[in-house]
Amino acid sequence: MKIALITTLPELIENKRIEEEIKNLGHEFQLVNLNDFNFLISDSNLVLKKLTNLRADVVIVRGIFISLKVICTLVSDLREKGIKVFDNNFLNHKYSISKTTDMIKLSLAKIPVPDTAFTRDIDDYYTLAEKIGFPLIIKSSRMGKGANIFKINNKEELEKIIKDIELEDKKAQSYLLQEFIPYVHDLRVLIIGDDIFTMKRIPKKGDFRANFSRGGSVELFDLDEEGKRLALDALHAVNMTVGGVDILIDKNNKRYILEVNHTAGFVGMEKATNKNIGKLFIEHAIKEAR
Repeated sequence: MKIALITTLPELIENKRIEEEIKNLGHEFQLVNLNDFNFLISDSNLVLKKLTNLRADVVIVRGIFISLKVICTLVSDLREKGIKVFDNNFLNHKYSISKTTDMIKLSLAKIPVPDTAFTRDIDDYYTLAEKIGFPLIIKSSRMGKGANIFKINNKEELEKIIKDIELEDKKAQSYLLQEFIPYVHDLRVLIIGDDIFTMKRIPKKGDFRANFSRGGSVELFDLDEEGKRLALDALHAVNMTVGGVDILIDKNNKRYILEVNHTAGFVGMEKATNKNIGKLFIEHAIKEAR
């Protein structure tokens, strides 16, 4: 079988693992890197250097961070040509890695989340911060892996971050304001179809972020059935079959869904579980490709 991986971030370690496991399973692998996406229309014919005459039985779409709408159109065309595609519902949600949209979906599904605010007017940050209460979190509405997340302890720190946002010419809508949860457990639940894996993330000293990619450590965690059901409900609320669900558990055992990661890393989970999750992902992608 010939399997192609379409991505705009080929250097992700998980994409390297996907290549390894496709080859280990005896399939042919082709990387389609659209990071430098370009095209030519000549005599009304569309020429795409990396996609024209693509020969693949299955296409996996993973890690699309630029040219989203264009790539959605191209993926749709591949399907029309009879190529099976696993896109984790890429076409349905346009692979919009938007925490703003996801928070709305989670809220509509009555999933417990931290108090969260969004605005297009940065002057609203002051009143929203007072409503949420200090300390609070300000985080990018798009970036993952713990990037662009700030803990704000008081009004003075809020004023500083607002000035920084304005100096960098960023917009208020680029961030979410969110309640800070003093957690006992920070969990990453990785779901691949029916397979559920959970690890506890432990931040490195001096950092409130527990992301493995930020230098945090991980260990296996025995999540109960209630927690698994909550994670599945959150994943389904954002309409995916593969994803990383972040759960915070406070001292009263109350659970909060922090966010759902569209392109969840799994190398940390492989380390915590000693499972070949890359192989499970490939098998799921082949089975669910449509």
